[in-house]
Parts: sequence; C-alpha cells; structure tokens
Amino acid sequence: MAYQHPGVYIEELAGPQQISGVGTSTTVFVGWTEAGPLNQPVLIDSWNAFMRAFGNFLWGHNVPFAVYNFFAEGGSLCYVVRAAPNPPSSMTSASVTQGSLTVQASSPGLWGNKLAIQILNYPTENPPSATPKPIFTLRVLYAVPTGPMTIVDSLVSRYVVNNQLTTVTTSSRSYWLVEEYPGLTAADLSKPDVNARSALEQRINSQSLFIRAAVTDIAGTRPNNLVNPTSLQGGGGDSVTTPVDYPTALASLNPRNDINLLVLPDTGMVDDYGLQRSLIQQALSYCESRAPRDLFLIADTPLGLGVEELVAFKSGTASSSGIIPAGNALNSSYGAIYCPWMDFFNGLTSRSVPIPPSGAVAGTYAETDRRVGVFKAPAGVLDGKIASAVGLTALFTSTDQDTLNPNGVNAIRNLARYGIVTYGARTLSTDTSLTYISVRRLLIYIEISLYWGMQWVVFEPNDQKLWGSVNRDVTQFLTTVWQAGGLFGARQSEAFLVQVDASNNPPESRNQGMLFIDISVAPVRPAEFVVIRIQQATLPTG
Repeated sequence: MAYQHPGVYIEELAGPQQISGVGTSTTVFVGWTEAGPLNQPVLIDSWNAFMRAFGNFLWGHNVPFAVYNFFAEGGSLCYVVRAAPNPPSSMTSASVTQGSLTVQASSPGLWGNKLAIQILNYPTENPPSATPKPIFTLRVLYAVPTGPMTIVDSLVSRYVVNNQLTTVTTSSRSYWLVEEYPGLTAADLSKPDVNARSALEQRINSQSLFIRAAVTDIAGTRPNNLVNPTSLQGGGGDSVTTPVDYPTALASLNPRNDINLLVLPDTGMVDDYGLQRSLIQQALSYCESRAPRDLFLIADTPLGLGVEELVAFKSGTASSSGIIPAGNALNSSYGAIYCPWMDFFNGLTSRSVPIPPSGAVAGTYAETDRRVGVFKAPAGVLDGKIASAVGLTALFTSTDQDTLNPNGVNAIRNLARYGIVTYGARTLSTDTSLTYISVRRLLIYIEISLYWGMQWVVFEPNDQKLWGSVNRDVTQFLTTVWQAGGLFGARQSEAFLVQVDASNNPPESRNQGMLFIDISVAPVRPAEFVVIRIQQATLPTG
C-alpha cells in the first residue's frame, strides 16, 4: 500500500493460525432399516428426520431403536447407513393376503414365517364366529417356539413376559398374542386413490413393530374372518446364511471426515456367536485402519449371556457352557463393549421392548461431551444415567462386575437411589495405558484436531520461523485442553510438552521434506476406585 499523504493508516495483519477442536460425538449407525438408500451415509438431526428418511420401529432390527435412544439421551447429530445382504434380494418378507388386505412382516427374514394373523368380530365372541360382522379385530400372533430358540424368539419371549401378553392355543399349536387392532371397519380400508393410505394402513404401519399392512381395493371391503391363526409365508434369509454386508456399508464412510462414534446395533441379532464377534472385530479393524483414525466403536454383547460367557466372548476363549466358541479376542483401544441389553418403553404402544444399549450409550457420550468434555468418562450415576431404559435383561451385582470390569466388559447396572446407569468406562484394549475410554477419545480429539489444524504447514519453508509458529499454535491449543480439565498437572509444563526445533528436525530429515512435532500429554484418568479411609482416633482429654 502506498502512503501519499500524512495521516493514520490501518492495516490488518494475519495472526497466528488457530487450531480449533474437532467434533467428538457425531455418531454413525449402520444396519437394516425399512426404507432409505443403501450404503449411503445420510445426515440425521432428529428422530422425525430419521422416520422421514428410513421409516419406523420394526421387529428384528435395532437401528431405529438405537437412533431414537441416541437422541433421547442427548445426541444431536448422526449419520445413518442402511445396510443389507448382498444381494438385497436374498432376504424376503413373509406375507399373507385376505381379500383386499395384505399383511407383511415388518422386516425380511425367516422369522416372519412364525407370524400369524386372526380376523375376528369385535367385540370378541366366544367361541369366535366365522360369519363376519361390520366391526372387526386384527390380531397379530407369534408361534411359541417348540425347539431351540433363535435370538428373535428370545426377544419375543421377553417382550411377552415384560408386557404380560396372553397365549392363544389352538388344536395344533400355541401362539403369543403380540399385537391387536380392535374396532376396524370397512371404512378403515377405503381410500380416495391407490396412492393414498387408508386409515387402517396409517394406524397399523405407524404403530406395529411386527407387521405392515397394505390395502389394494380403494372401495374399502371388509376382509372375511380368519378364526384360525393363518401363518405368514415366504420369508427367506437370516442373519447367518444371508448376513448384512457390513464391509460395503463401512466403506461408504471413507469420504466422511466429520464422524466420531460408530454403532452397529444389529450385530446382536446374529444367531452365531462366533460370527457376532467376527462382525465386531471387522468394525474395530475399520476404526483402526481409517486415515486418520478418528472413529470409536460402541459395541453390544450378545443377548442373555452369563458373566463367564460374556468374558469368553470378549477374550476369544470358549465358554465352559459351550455356547461361546473360541476365536480372536476383541482387543482394541478404538472400541468399548456394553452389557446387558435394556428394556425401552415404546410410547406408541405403551409396551417395553428389549433392545441393545449401544444407541442410548452413544447418546450419553454426546451429552457428557457437551456438558463436560471428551476427557470425561461417560459413566457413573451422573454422566452414565440412561433415562430411556425402564429395565435390564440381566441384573449384575458388584461380584459380577469384579469379573467383568478387569476384562474390559462395561456393565450397565440398576443402582438403588440412582436408577439405570452405565457403570464401566473401559476400552477393549489390554494396553494399560489405553484402558480408559476417556483417554483414548481425548487422544483422538487431540490428534484429529492437530491433523486438520496443521494442514497449513504443508509446503511452508521448514525453518526456525515455521518451528516457532507451530510450537506457538500447538501450545495454545493444548493449553485450552489443559485449562478445560482434560490434562493432568498443576502447571502447564506438567500437563504437556511440545518440541519442534533443530533437535528433532536435523538436516537429514529436513532434506527429505519432513517436519517432526513431538508432543507429550498427561491425560486425566477417571477415579475408578474410590477408597475412603476412616481411622478411629482417641482424642486427648483435658
């Protein structure tokens, strides 16, 4: 700028490069949903946004429940990747048609063949009549298992017990009455055109966990009665023979650099426990191999395991019961695992549903990050409270946790006076320096913040001026982390150390275009074991 006349001139000078902290709680949910694009991350900021893009709750798949509880527990932003078997057509949904009404299982798979329906007059007659009356009831039943139980069978069984549902017995077999829609008429099946939804479709498809309804006749014709339970047919595929293609779904995340937590809530639906563990291992490997390594997995244990079986599942050993096979251990600081499953209260039906806890736990991570910081363990009676849980599928004692905790299995417990809380804060790693979730996530936060905040350094002259600028910027960033409570030390020199000078950047490394920045940090670790020492003292008299 040329100065032509006397006076005061103002110029703006470039200041130091600010290193901004990256986000820590944007979560990715991967699994089956009833709608949405396949293998494409879709940004979701609310439960309503999820329903518009991916549909409602459905039995046999847990992504909708996980996303709902993520937002309920404090989460604010997530991506959802709809994943399916390869090819998707390898799984089909069971269905049955009566008149103009078609009833289909809410999700594909063999499990839908265990569903049956009844169409009865309303109010209920005893014995039921085959002659239809204007008002009718649609009943949804699930065949009571007579052999080895699948995961879906076990979930339905708990659903029936928790909600005190009734059993319907016929001459051939018994059924659990899982849903009932009374007070329907022919008018509920009518609609103005084929693209509209009838009142029956709106009611059932917005409330049912087990079925979806479709009406083909716009005139609205009442279906004939089905006094005997009539089974749905044509369901094909299962979690073992036609597994979800997780590698393709995870690969769709490669371009994303704004994600922090990973949840795969459907791994627990796999009936092969060895395959369950393998799927979690795949997710851990993905987190470890990303460049940069910015993702942390929140995993679920299988449903209904005992303490010894849970440890065997994590450690890769075979359980004495023979339920858990031997395999590779889950050993990584880029993930944590939680047990048991929780009961979630579904307000649409006023019934509790057993679901894996990972979605709710991810919500507590997000809320703890927002309220305190990523350096705080998302556990305990304050930051680990799971308000959306109304029960647990197992009640662990302190003795149980004596075994689970050292083995890196985080227990969720129902504590007197406090309710249901996450009571573990450990990663899956056997490395003692990376035992705690908060330490690993703090290191991820620091590393990724520096990764993006130092991009300006590339191609700058590698000299003392650059070293001084880098030292200043990194020191300023780590000072904010220390002052927020993330690093241990009464003085800055105790909390972290930054070195970028001639001693770690000799001529030979500079000649290769290398710049080395050595950083040491002292993360704050959680007070996992609080020991209160009380001594009885005899005070002097006088």
